[in-house]
Amino acid sequence: MEQTITLNLPYDLTDDEWDKVIDVFSSLDGWLPATDEPTWYGSPGEPRHVAASMEPGGLVLQGRLEPGLWTGWVSVLCARLSLALGREIRDAEM
Repeated sequence: MEQTITLNLPYDLTDDEWDKVIDVFSSLDGWLPATDEPTWYGSPGEPRHVAASMEPGGLVLQGRLEPGLWTGWVSVLCARLSLALGREIRDAEM
């Protein structure tokens, strides 16, 4: 099943903040460093994957993982981003 979530991460971060975001991305389980966009577990279209894109409304994550893994993975991402940036990062629709 395809999952999507938008996080309340603004697109106009400072360079230092973007460096922190990239550090968090690369620390997550499944990180694939040699791709054009932030990607984990596999490329979009593969049975198991997560990809991120920055949109005006926030950071959009789209992927296909087992529901429990998706929930846990997004929770860890939000917690690590919140600590790194010093502000709460969460589902933008909450």
